Amino acid sequence: MRRPMNATELLKETMTEATTPAGNEHDAAMPAAAYRMTSHEILALLAFQPGAGTALTRRVLGLAELPDDHDLVRAGVGTLNIRDTVEINGEEVTLLAQARILARIFSTSSEWYDITRIGAEAVSPSYLVDSPAGRAAIFLRPLSEYVCLPLRDDVDLLDFVQLTVDEAVAALGTEGGGIVSSRRYRVEADKPVVANIKVLDAGSLQLASAPLDDDGQLGVRDLAAAEQPGLIVRTVLAAAS
Repeated sequence: MRRPMNATELLKETMTEATTPAGNEHDAAMPAAAYRMTSHEILALLAFQPGAGTALTRRVLGLAELPDDHDLVRAGVGTLNIRDTVEINGEEVTLLAQARILARIFSTSSEWYDITRIGAEAVSPSYLVDSPAGRAAIFLRPLSEYVCLPLRDDVDLLDFVQLTVDEAVAALGTEGGGIVSSRRYRVEADKPVVANIKVLDAGSLQLASAPLDDDGQLGVRDLAAAEQPGLIVRTVLAAAS
């Protein structure tokens, strides 16, 4: 019987051919073919191909407050040029390779998942995006570096959500507790759907989600020992469909 995959193994199995590394080399946390970019590069990609999902992408990735002006876009284009992911011919600039793929996904995004592990040692955000142009997994690293992995179109993003939450809860359990914050954003919705798991220092778990209590806060309940936090979060977020 095949053992269950973890989130990293699922990523490796569902990456597009363009991002699958030769020899399947990878480190403990991320496949080696991950495409890395800065927030300025993402702003540049959005400037190239603005679309219905542009505002949602900026909102989810924490870029909504950054001014979308010429200087920031120029800085992003300059970095993309160094990475050989743009072609410059006079005044004409053309996106290449993964930059072009991600620009299409970001500008047409229809749905995002944000799963963030908040512990005493670190805060680790990860994202999943769906769009008519494709799907991708994105991880925010220190110094505003985004690690991006385009995924196959047949990937069920909720599988990633469930595995990522379970792994984050397990990690926080060894660190003395913390919170796994999970949100689902949709282009037609003003507010995200939220399902947070609090890992207490004694090892017990609490779920905070809708409906709101009398004070307008997320309702909180203790999870039973048999309840799987990833599956619970998946169920809450899927109910928003």
